[in-house]
Amino acid sequence: MLRKLLLVAACLSFPAAALAHLCNDVFVQARDNLAVKVDVRDGQLRIAKTARFRVYLLNTMDREIARIALEIRTNGKFNARVNPSPDWKTFPKLYSASPKRIRGQKGKKEYFEVTLTRKPGVPDGKYRIDLHLFNPRRKSQVFKTVDLGKAAGIFEVPKAAGIKIDGKVGAAEWGKGLLCTGFKATRRDPQNRRRKYYVNYPAPDQGRFRVAADRENLYLALGFVGAAPQKDVIDFYAAANLESKPVKVSVDRAAGTASCSAGGGIECRASSDKSTIEVKIPRKLLGVAGAKGFLANFGRTTGKGGEEVVSFWRGNQWSVADTVQFAHFKVAE
Repeated sequence: MLRKLLLVAACLSFPAAALAHLCNDVFVQARDNLAVKVDVRDGQLRIAKTARFRVYLLNTMDREIARIALEIRTNGKFNARVNPSPDWKTFPKLYSASPKRIRGQKGKKEYFEVTLTRKPGVPDGKYRIDLHLFNPRRKSQVFKTVDLGKAAGIFEVPKAAGIKIDGKVGAAEWGKGLLCTGFKATRRDPQNRRRKYYVNYPAPDQGRFRVAADRENLYLALGFVGAAPQKDVIDFYAAANLESKPVKVSVDRAAGTASCSAGGGIECRASSDKSTIEVKIPRKLLGVAGAKGFLANFGRTTGKGGEEVVSFWRGNQWSVADTVQFAHFKVAE
């Protein structure tokens, strides 16, 4: 039997006639608007005899979650202890960080502290561990269940070999680079426009972005699908850990230039038709020099006819720059 660790999450106080509809909206919104991230500081998640980690949450729904519960599901292999962060002053309520929120104060990422201890007689090995977030007053109402590995979001960044910053993205240089694609954007739920919340959908402008690294630098290869829109700015975010302020590198496709919020020293070169761009970023500029791993994300802003679309690799338009949505880049040595 699964060991259940309940901490106190769910619906808001609304008139009875609207309650069921609004509650259902909360659980539907959670798919794209409740971020779950496991803190992994050493580049991988090791569950030996005992493991301790944080489970971060970020709510970008159009309303707060009144109560949230976390259950660690280990199929009986581990004992688990869960506590809310001492800085989570509003626990068990999780306010929304979205500017579209209906009510409540401005939210931010919060976290649970988790300790797992392997039970006697359970051998060392790999086990499926799920993070189950739900309404403790009605356990059938589930916000999200996420596998621990997926919540860690670890991606292998290969070692760069012979990359020349000339705007020409060749297979020999970039064939093994980490591929980041499948960008999303946000819009109101097209299935029911009476609803005010936003959902993710495939972005109209797609690209194929690759990442590689060596001891001193991080390399980006930006490849684009289709004709260039009037405005096309790609933002790359990097942070040493979940509590660090991200450094942003912005690449202007039309100009073929790059800038960084932390200073200069970036090399950038675009192909003549602006279909590919190569970027070389000193890792010390990102604050991740010598690190075995760090957190990262991509965002993109395109404009056509005066209208702009914000798309993102992970998260949504309100959380793309928040570390709780970032992937964990594990750098090959």
